[in-house]
Amino acid sequence: MDKNTAANVLKTVPLFAGLPIPDLEALAAGARLVSFKKGARIFEEGAPADCCYVLTSGKARVVLSGSSGTEILLQILAPPALIGEIALLDNSTRSASLVASEPCHLLRIPAATLQALRKDREFEDRLIRGLIRILRASEDRVRVITTFPAVKRVAWCLGRIVRASGRREGAALIIDKPAQHDLAEMAGCTRETVSRALQVLRRRKYVSWDDDVMHIDVEAMQRYLTTELSVAGEHRHPDMPHTENRELK
Repeated sequence: MDKNTAANVLKTVPLFAGLPIPDLEALAAGARLVSFKKGARIFEEGAPADCCYVLTSGKARVVLSGSSGTEILLQILAPPALIGEIALLDNSTRSASLVASEPCHLLRIPAATLQALRKDREFEDRLIRGLIRILRASEDRVRVITTFPAVKRVAWCLGRIVRASGRREGAALIIDKPAQHDLAEMAGCTRETVSRALQVLRRRKYVSWDDDVMHIDVEAMQRYLTTELSVAGEHRHPDMPHTENRELK
């Protein structure tokens, strides 16, 4: 990938969108395109971190190691996701593993290139705000998994997928139809429970699907979850809650 193409890709990442042109060009010059086959482990939990990545095509899974060789799915990523920057903030190890769900192309950004941008206060502020969003999302997930009934856990997971890779179609948000085993890992329940929960959501007309895509009624799902649903690149009002904040039913 040439420098101009890389710069155009990097501009789509919220953290880099506001960079001055010279900084964006320097970032693009330091980036290198890498490819991974489906199932490849891009980095491992606990490994030293010397770079971050921008996903340019394909999908990837962020996973934690579970008991007896199992893995806990935290998130499914789609372009143009920024991945792996947290460990670079304090020169720590990876907090989770990244696995290619399908063939992936990523821009690899060396740690030194990212650190050079941190000299700019505005960039550093955006980096910190991004970290805070990640921390809040992690807190939300713990709250969801430990307190919500199964149907709301599955609905919340669909909302996470929407924010990562959704697209608008009229009054609905559209996502590629997620695999039930992925939803089960995200929601912390069995595939059978996910199947029943999806049927409940469909009967209530919150979601519908065909062989390839799932349609989510934005207004209905927002009322159910009492949180705003938005697709990547849209901005949530600062007064909106990060997750459900009413009594759960």
